[in-house]
Parts: sequence; structure tokens; C-alpha cells
Amino acid sequence: MTKTSVPRNLTAALTAALLTAAAGTVAAPSAAAVTLPACSSTDDSTPQQDALHSLPNHRGVVVLELDTSVNSLPTELHVGSWTVPVSWVPTGTANTWQTDGPIHLDAYGTWSAYVEAPIIKYPGLSTMLRGDVDYTVQPVVQAASTDLAASDADHRTVTVSGTVLGRDPYTGQLQPYTGLATVRWLDETEQDPHAADAQLAADGSFSQPITVAGGAWITVTGNPGTDAAAHVSGTAFCKLAPGLGRIDGAVRLDAKTSASPVDSGATVTLSGKATWTEQVSPYIVHPLAGRTLQVTYSDGGSTPAFAGSVVTGADGSYSVQLTVSRPGTFSIASAAEAPYFTNSWGDATQQVRMPLSITGFKAALGADHKVTASGKLAATESRSPGLAGEAVDLEYSANGRTGWTRVATGKAAADGSFTIGAANRSSGWYRAHHRASTAYQDQVTSALKKSRTASRVTSLKITPQPVTKGKTLTVKGVLQHNTTAWKAYGGQRVAVLFRATGTTTWKTVTTVTTNSTGHFTAKPKATKDGTWVIDYAGNSTHFASRSAQDFVDVH
Repeated sequence: MTKTSVPRNLTAALTAALLTAAAGTVAAPSAAAVTLPACSSTDDSTPQQDALHSLPNHRGVVVLELDTSVNSLPTELHVGSWTVPVSWVPTGTANTWQTDGPIHLDAYGTWSAYVEAPIIKYPGLSTMLRGDVDYTVQPVVQAASTDLAASDADHRTVTVSGTVLGRDPYTGQLQPYTGLATVRWLDETEQDPHAADAQLAADGSFSQPITVAGGAWITVTGNPGTDAAAHVSGTAFCKLAPGLGRIDGAVRLDAKTSASPVDSGATVTLSGKATWTEQVSPYIVHPLAGRTLQVTYSDGGSTPAFAGSVVTGADGSYSVQLTVSRPGTFSIASAAEAPYFTNSWGDATQQVRMPLSITGFKAALGADHKVTASGKLAATESRSPGLAGEAVDLEYSANGRTGWTRVATGKAAADGSFTIGAANRSSGWYRAHHRASTAYQDQVTSALKKSRTASRVTSLKITPQPVTKGKTLTVKGVLQHNTTAWKAYGGQRVAVLFRATGTTTWKTVTTVTTNSTGHFTAKPKATKDGTWVIDYAGNSTHFASRSAQDFVDVH
């Protein structure tokens, strides 16, 4: 073995200063967690087991293990080519002694050593105890910790920092040395460990970021690296405990459209926010930032009408524009990020009003002032929803241009057909109007003019009053119609109606025809008290009308 002399230039004062610097504050941890408890190493993981060897945690101290009784302990230790005077102190273990301080050699290295001690039973003879003395700098992980206690989906980079120093066998003090801090970690989801070497700074400190997948078990080892002249041996390490934890997350994908329903062919904006919640109290919510979300729009076809992706912003928000032709559903999906959270989905329903037509519209205005309209709704696009129950309004305008008002509403049957009726209507313009619903767009028919001539029964006079039972009454009046003005309407039959007191039914007593001046006379008999009225039923061009009522007392 080559014996290389290495100067010892580290004073106790410098060592103390470096140790003070190494104990400085660690960077504040991320808000996601708190710092793990630090760990430190105090012994060598590969202690020697010879009868004569170095104390594992202080290689300048030599241990003597006797296997026989001796007259006295040796006073000299032979190490390599050096003879070192020694004195011994008990270790507390039977037949085991150690030097009362570090021995002093002129060079680092691992040396063969021996001592001679006289044997009690055999005067003049001595026993020789041999072994190896490790007189090298011993790496010591003085402290190591992580900036996080647990990783999560947004905090997968963990910084391991600390201080690794070397214990000088000559002084027994800790000192910096040129070496490495090897960080090893085993992720909870993997079988094989990872490793990363961090170069030590002048004061022995190091900082090494590592990327983990979930929880991890982390150790730090001090080693000389590839420097053959470093004269550092052993592998002192520390294991961070407890291990790095994992914070699971539950992803939520909110989604909404800018408008619903919209007409077919409209452009809508799908937007929302992606977040994840820590699955541990107090259940903090974080934005799912910088993630790619898959977006599809399905409208009943064999394949989605749209398939694409969008990247969330720093606050987890996203938006995407799309022209929609048919009603359907937006679906939003995020990929799993093992082991923190699994796949997640969200959706939003988009209502789209489809175009339709109204065919076969017709309307009829009866003499009784009732208008009856009919027609049929028809979808003009494939895969449109059903028509049953779609509302259709019957609207009226006096001039056919303005003032449209709804007079009645009907419902379409499954085949789209509809019939609508409205009473007490007058001449004017009529049309069918399908107002925009959640399923179909607004649609209106052309207007149809429907008119009849108004009529009236005036100047009703019944004599005598009161009248004797069984006597004849004389009923007179005039029927008129309004062409350009109210004029006599001759040649029309009118009915004389009677309703006895205490009843609700009108009965036709007789009918008469108006003369050329519109006048009429009827001669019914009076049989009981009651009310009389003249009724004109109208015809194909005229509205019906009825006179005022007249009560006749019969005695």
C-alpha cells in the first residue's frame, strides 16, 4: 500500500465556523406541505470486526479486543511503518479496550496494525493481535431533510438538502471534504430505486431536487465520489423518516355553454374550470393548471361531430368555440396522473333549435264568429327531435301588417299536424306562428284574409204588454248588414226565440223572412211569462246576429 502524506490544515476554529454555517435555515417549504424531520448519521455502515480495528464512529480511536489474559496492556501500537505510543481505557465490554484518544499518524490510509502483549500463563511469551486501522476521513451526514412532507400532482419535485462533512481521524473533528451527497429514493409505484449525486459545497452543504411519483423512501449517503486521493472510506447514510407522503386529489371538471338553446349553425363557447381537491382535511381546492383536456361534441351521429383538445390556464380555466348544427352533449375528459388522481369527466348539454316549416295552413271564419285553422309542422333536417307537443299560435291582425296578437294556441300531433279554434272573432288577417322552443326555431306562415259582413237586428218591438194568456203577440224588427254603412238586409230568414221564466233553454217559436227594407213581422201566441229574442243565423258571407231581449208578462 502506498503511504501518501496528507497535510492537516483544518483548525478547530475553522471547523467550528463551518459547522455553524451548516446549521443555517433551510428554505421555506412549499405551501403543499411542511418539512420532514431531518435525519443525521453517526456511525459507519460497514464497521470493521478485526481484533484490532478503528472505532466505527471515530476512526482515529483504535479498539483492542483481547482473546486471552495478559499481564499488561501493550504500550505501543504498530501501524504500517509507524510505532505509536498508546494508553487504553475500558469500553465497558469485557476484554475490550480503546485508546484514550485518537492516534496520530502522518498520512491517511487503511493500514495493517498489530500490538504485542505478554501472556500470563506463559512468562516470556507474548500474544500478537492484528487488524486493520482505518485512518481515513469518515463521511458523516450531519443533517438532511426535504422541503415537502408529501408530494401531490402539482408538487412532484422535492428538494433534498443538508450537510455532509468528514470526520478527521487525527483531530476527531468534522470538516468539509471534496465529495458527493448521493440521494436515493424509491417511489411507491416502482420496484427499482433512483439515485442522484449532488456535489458538496465548500461548507459541505448540498441541495438536490428529485422528481417523485407519489410517496417515496429517501436516503442520503456521503461518499468521496471518484476522487481516489480523497482518502475517504465507508458509506455513512441517513434515512429520512417518516417517508415522503402522497396527497391524493379528486378532479372536478365544470362545463357550461355560452348559450342554450341556440339556432342550428350558431357558434357557442364551451368554458369551465378544472380543479382538484386534496383528499384530506381541510380539503384544499387547487386549479388543475396546464393540463390538456379532451373535448368532444356528440350530436347523435355515428362519430362525434367534434373531437379536439384544450389546455387549461393557470387558474384551471379553459374555453373552446364550436359551431353546432344539432342538439348534443359536450364531454370534457382529463387523463389520469398516477398515482395522484384518475381519469375524470364532465359534460354539458347543448340545446339546438332545428329549422322547421309549416305547410298546408288554412283558416275558416264561420258565421258564428269562430275561426278554425289547421296545418302541419315539418322538420327540415335529419335527426331532428319529434314534433309532438310543439305549440302553434293562431295570430290575428286587423290590417295584416302590424298589431299581431295571439288569439289561441294548439299543440302539434306526432306527425306535426295541428288544428286551432278561436271564438268571438271578427274579419281580418290570420296566420300560424311557431314560436322558438328548445327544440325548433321560430317559423310563421303567410297571412290569410278572412272576412264576413256584419249584421244586426234592431228596433225590436213586441205588443201588447202585458198580454192575456193565449192571445197573439205582434213581434216586429229590422235586419241590417254593414256594407259601406248599415243598410236593410232583405230576403233573410230570422228566428223568433222564446225562453220561459225559470228555464235556461231557448226555443224557436217561428221563423219569418225580412222584406226588401229588412223589416219583419211575426205573430206568435203568448202562453206564459218569458223572454223573447230575434236570432239571425247568418250565411256564407254574413256573420250571425241577435237582437236585444224583451220580457213579456203573461196573465
